[in-house]
Formats: sequence, C-alpha cells, structure tokens
Amino acid sequence: MTFENLNLALLSLLLTILTMGIYYYRGRSNKVFGADNFDPKFINSLFSRGNLNMIRAKFFLRYLSLFILVFAIAGLKTGTTVKPVERKGIDIIFCIDVSTSMNAQDVKPSRIDKVKFEISKVVDGLKGDRLGIVVFSGSNFLYLPLTMDYDAAKLFVKSIDTEMISSKGTAIGQAIETSIIAFEEDGDQQKMIFLFSDGEDHSSSSLDAIARVLSEDIVIHVVGVGSVEGSLIPDEKRENVFLKDESGTLIMSKLNDVFLSEISQTGKGSFFRIANSESVSEEINDTISKGEASLISSYEFAEYDHKYQYPLFFAIFFLFIAYILPSGRKRK
Repeated sequence: MTFENLNLALLSLLLTILTMGIYYYRGRSNKVFGADNFDPKFINSLFSRGNLNMIRAKFFLRYLSLFILVFAIAGLKTGTTVKPVERKGIDIIFCIDVSTSMNAQDVKPSRIDKVKFEISKVVDGLKGDRLGIVVFSGSNFLYLPLTMDYDAAKLFVKSIDTEMISSKGTAIGQAIETSIIAFEEDGDQQKMIFLFSDGEDHSSSSLDAIARVLSEDIVIHVVGVGSVEGSLIPDEKRENVFLKDESGTLIMSKLNDVFLSEISQTGKGSFFRIANSESVSEEINDTISKGEASLISSYEFAEYDHKYQYPLFFAIFFLFIAYILPSGRKRK
C-alpha cells in the first residue's frame, strides 16, 4: 500500500483543520443564541432536543466527509508487486564485471557505461525470455533474479556502477558459479550466460572452477570490453586524476582477450568484442533467438491499483446524508 499524492493530502488536511479551528473560534466568540442574549426557555421553544442533536450530527458528517476526502486526495494505491506470466523462451543471465578497471575509457564513454547501453538494447529485443543479472568484482551477488519484466530489468541495468561492490579484484570463476546457481535446477529450458568483462581476472583457477561447475545445458558467451592497447583508469572521486598502484605507477588496464576467449571455449559459446563504433547487441539478440525456446513461467512487477474512488464515494455519501437530514424548527 502506498500514496501517490501524500504531500497534497497533508496540505489539504492542514487547510481542513485550520478551517475547523476558525469556525470553532467564531462559534465561541459569537454565541447569538447564548444565555447572555436570550432566555434559555426561548431557545428551547425554537428547537427540540432532537433537532439540536440532528444539527450536531449534520456538522459531524460534514467534517467527517472532509477528512475522508483528504484521504481520497492522498491517492491510495494497493496491489501485489508481482504477477505470474507464461511465455516461450530461454533463460539468460547477464554476468557483469563492475571492477574499477571497467571505468577505463578506451571504449566511450567508459567500459561500464558501454556495457549498460548494449544490455539495454539487448533487453529491448527480447521476446518471452527470462533474464537475470549477476554483478561481480572481488566478490559477487545476484543483482536481479530471473524475470520477464523487461522494464524493471532496464531500471536495474541503469543503476549498475563500479561502486556496487567494495572488495577489489575480479573473481570471474566465482561469478560464473553464482550465475549458474541463479538458474532453476528443475527447468528444462535452454540456459545462456553472457559474461561482460575486460578479462583482468585475479584468480588463477577461474577456468578450472568454471569447467567444474558447468553443466551440459548451460552455454557461456563472452563479451570482451576494452582494447588490447589498454587505457588508464580515471579516479571517479577526483577529476582528471588516474589510479596508481602501490609503487606510484599509473595503472594501465588492457583487454585480456586470450583469457576471455578461453572462457567462451570452455563454456561452448561465442566470443564478442565491444568497440566504440560497433554494437554487439544485434549479435547477442541473434544468438539468443537461435536458442531453443520452451514454455517457462515467471513473474513480473505489477502496477499498483488505484483505490482513491472508494474513500471519495464515502465522502460524497456522508455529505449527501448531511444535506438531507432535517434540522428545522420545533413543531407545535
């Protein structure tokens, strides 16, 4: 449950309370029918006790309807956050390197930004496939579980940056293992992992780890990000400053295409390169479309259902009741 116009509702509530306070103050200071001006017997001759109670009820209903109207203005929204869907497709995990070296700018505007751009274009071309995201550096985690909600996936992709994981390094083997675990074990559909990295792996046993956990129904495609010539790594916290190692030497980050190609061979997949002038999204979508699609179930994020009309109905209803209630003079 959430409210769409909470600030407007709070302002309306403040105005309502202020109006009630003004009327109350005026009623206290201007007692036309008070004992100072009229004999109580004269007042009783005008209104019966039942009429006075009816007048109080009318005022109560009017103020109650105002408060309910404020609740309607708040724009109540309720509903479940996910809904089940079934389509034909394959399962895809985007395994994305978010290590500091991905800030290098040999691919414009930067390696990580180029990856995010290409993945967003890939997502636009998906039809019925489930996708998930694993991010990794020195450690890794499942950032987005398998879903068919492409709009939500693009929001997740947009928020990826190199500050997501504090531990330094690039443990590709562990990231591939996390990606494999993200797949459903009992699913019969084809499974693909797309690894986006510059290949600067700090774990010497990555290939062995990948071969050990890889199963026959999973294919690993690798997308190399960067240039073989390499590039300096800008310091994100300081402008026009580049990272240095412990000895004070500027760090040059280079694409390790040999290592990444070996990963694609181990995973029985393809090896792609991201360049400044060329896009790999079409090649990736073509690879996905050649996969063997099967019926899969998933969940996607559902929009909230607006419920403002219900308090609005009761506000109008109480105003109507207050209007039709009699409050006339006492009958003789």
